[in-house]
Formats: sequence, structure tokens, C-alpha cells
Amino acid sequence: TKFTVRAEASSKSNQLAAIVLGVLSAAFLFVIIGLSVHIYRVNDKYDDMSLNSSIINSQLVQLQSDHRSLTESKNALQKKHDEDVQQIQTLQINLKRETDMRKTMNSQNQKLEEDKKKMQSQISTLEGGCGKCLPNWLLMNSTCFYFSVSSVTPSQGWNGSRDDCKKKGADLVIIDSKEKQEFIVGSLKALRYNLPFSYSHGFWIGLKDDHTEGIWKWLNESTLKQG
Repeated sequence: TKFTVRAEASSKSNQLAAIVLGVLSAAFLFVIIGLSVHIYRVNDKYDDMSLNSSIINSQLVQLQSDHRSLTESKNALQKKHDEDVQQIQTLQINLKRETDMRKTMNSQNQKLEEDKKKMQSQISTLEGGCGKCLPNWLLMNSTCFYFSVSSVTPSQGWNGSRDDCKKKGADLVIIDSKEKQEFIVGSLKALRYNLPFSYSHGFWIGLKDDHTEGIWKWLNESTLKQG
């Protein structure tokens, strides 16, 4: 009766508790399994991340090595470029120097050609003057000119030179035209080239300033207008 009812109630309570405990145990087991799976996945991801990190570090080291190599190559190329620029500048300087020298030589050659033509003209004048002027005189147009080039004749002053000219039936030259001036200059150059000793005493012309010092006059009393 009363004891029997209580025993049955207690038995039901124990069964219920066992069921709840079993359910909780099953739930806890599922939780443990789930956590284990999660931890495994996390560990797997960590391993993957560690592997990726190692790969990235290796790639970073390789990139740093490549960067150093590129930097060294860049520096080498820059040095080579600077050397090439310096060499080009040196070549340009040498080219300019050679160009200037060539221009100078061309100018000198042109001057020599002009002097040669003038000397040839003087020679032609000498050849053409044969029979028109006395020996050792030069002919220009219809006038004969004499240049005293004897190395044994003593040096004379202006008056002595004029007296010597008069003895030859002439007088000191009056340079009254551009043509005559060019002829005399060309003749002197030809003499200097062929008879360098002829310049030892110089030459006198018909010009002096004995009337008024500083005012030069020709023998025909005309005043020198250009020095």
C-alpha cells in the first residue's frame, strides 16, 4: 500500500534521472566530438597557414635576393653609362679639336695657294719684263721697279738710297695706288721667300717727314693719308 506507491514513484524518478543523464551524456559526447573536429580543422588550417608562411618567407628571401641583384645590375649599368658619356664627351672634344685644326690647315693652305699665285704672278712679271726693264728690275704695267737686294752693299740711309736710285735714272717709289701697293708687297714676299737675306737692311720708299715731324709726305709733296 503506502510503501508500494512510494517505491514505484521513486523508481520512476530514478528512471527519469537516468534518461536525462543519458541525454546529457550524449549531448556532451556530441559537443566533445564537435570540438575535436573543430580543433582538428583549426590545427589543419594552422598547418596550412604555417606552410604558406614558410613559402611566403622563402619567396620574400628570393625577392630580396633578386632586388639586391637588380640593384647591383643597375649600379653597374649606371657606371657603364657614366663611362660611355665621358667617352662620348672626350670624343666630341677631340673631334672639335681636329675640326678646328682642319679649318686652320685649310686656311693656311689657302693662304699658301694665294702666296703661290702671287709669286707665280711675280715670276710671270719678271719673265714678261725681259727686254722692257734693265736686268734685276721688275715690270708693272709700264713702270720698272728695282729692289736693292745685294748682301755685300753696305746699308744706306734714306738720302743715300735716293742718291743711289738717281744714279740709276730712277727715284724712290711713291705708292699712290692700291695696285702698286699690292705689287710691291707681293714682290717683297717673293724676295723674302727666295732671298731671305735681302730683308737684313730693309727697303726705303719715297716718304719722309723732314718738313714737319709726324706729317709724312711723298716725294711729289702729297701727304700720306693712310698709314
